Amino acid sequence: MVSRSPLQSRAGADLTGLPDLGRYLASLPDKERDRATACLGALGDADLASLGVSEAQPVEHDYPVDDIDGCIPADLEGTLYRNGPGRWQDHSGRPLHHLFDGDGMLSAFSVADGSVHYRNKYVRTRHYLGKTGLRHLGTAAPGGIKANIGRLVPNLANTNVVEHAGRLYALWEGGPPHEIDPVTLETIGVRRFGGELRWVGSYSAHPSTCPQSGDMFNFGVEFIPRPHLRIYRTDPTGKLKHFRSAPLPYVTMVHDFALTPSHLVFVVSPIIPDAVPVALGLKSLGDGLRYRPDRGSVFILVPRDGGKIRTVEYGAVMVFHLSNAYDDGGDTVIDAITYRDGRLLKRISRFHTSILDDAPSVFMRYRITRSGRVLGEALSDLPCEFPRHHAAYEGRKYRYAYINTRRHLAAFYDSITRIDLSDSSESTYTTPEAGNSFCEPVFTPKPNAASEDEGWVLSVEYQARTHTSRLVIFDAADIAGGPIASAGLRHHIPQGFHGNFVARSR
Repeated sequence: MVSRSPLQSRAGADLTGLPDLGRYLASLPDKERDRATACLGALGDADLASLGVSEAQPVEHDYPVDDIDGCIPADLEGTLYRNGPGRWQDHSGRPLHHLFDGDGMLSAFSVADGSVHYRNKYVRTRHYLGKTGLRHLGTAAPGGIKANIGRLVPNLANTNVVEHAGRLYALWEGGPPHEIDPVTLETIGVRRFGGELRWVGSYSAHPSTCPQSGDMFNFGVEFIPRPHLRIYRTDPTGKLKHFRSAPLPYVTMVHDFALTPSHLVFVVSPIIPDAVPVALGLKSLGDGLRYRPDRGSVFILVPRDGGKIRTVEYGAVMVFHLSNAYDDGGDTVIDAITYRDGRLLKRISRFHTSILDDAPSVFMRYRITRSGRVLGEALSDLPCEFPRHHAAYEGRKYRYAYINTRRHLAAFYDSITRIDLSDSSESTYTTPEAGNSFCEPVFTPKPNAASEDEGWVLSVEYQARTHTSRLVIFDAADIAGGPIASAGLRHHIPQGFHGNFVARSR
């Protein structure tokens, strides 16, 4: 365990215990370094301590966890897989400044018989193995135009990890998935599903599985010959086929979608790149993304039965993650995390020294009527992200959503909230330890559960004081009661993006 030393002042910042932050600051041009250190100097002690979660984890571990607090539920059996950047430097050792630019590192918490085993491993992508160039999604390669023009960014496999048809995949939306051994976390290789993922093989990090059919749907954004969504369906045996294509109104980033029994539902935000500077290598894609509210948003409803695609225009909505969607008579209901403007894009492009307080989010519900009207209402105005729900209620009217929320920290989520959508009541647990933060809450039902919230919520908590992380397990019906059990690691896990629990068959 390493005791953290906070950054004490702008003039004399103590970076002991934060070596990656120190190297990042040292790599910046003078003016940008001055702005970054000024931002750090304005932070309070808790926010400064919280920055340890963005330090790299260079070591791959494999051990039984012996620091158990509380009682691990006896009928909780399976593995919580998580994915996210494990280091923010390229294979040359150069610090990277965009949140999305880190090499993917998988974590597996295997739970059985009241015990926990932990294993982490980097996905052996071409970038991790040093076989790619140095242009990243959010960080340009050194060397100017010649080093960047015409260069594709590397597939980092750093965003999500999902299981389907007995196979485990590490996902990154700009390219095909990497198949992973579910036990050892060894990288088996890039999976193109018999050539169905063509060219760059864009494949979203947010597939959605129909609980009735077992089909897994996903999509990729393609720009040639014109902007469109290329949609895929993978049957329960793991065979993938092109399902449909849907035109996009402009070149944009689409990160997520939702599934109902009748439609695939997309909320398209005007997150539009500065095409010429990006194409010429003058800007990275991450630095070139702009929120263009003048272009408006569209809801795209793609019928699962092959019917006509429906496009509904709407005022600009800034969205990364959807919670769920369902059919309600002739209406389509969509729940999503929204932002009032594009400041979030700038914050994640310089995440090491940025805060999110000035980029608040709202949990919104949109109802698209049969006549094409869009009605919006706020479900929660807490600063929030990473919504999850009971997977068996995918595409169905559901009652409970579980989200990360912020109560005290400026840059990370220090709370987990359950929202009862029947009356918009909220139940929240906030970590009592200064600087601690939670990752995405993952719901897993109890075996033979009879009610929607009969299960557990699993998350990973970063513990700032000791620079360690721990698996935390909540009773899903009593989030405010705090963790019923935890499994403390000997080290930390860097802030991650997404994960899923795969139950073990009895």
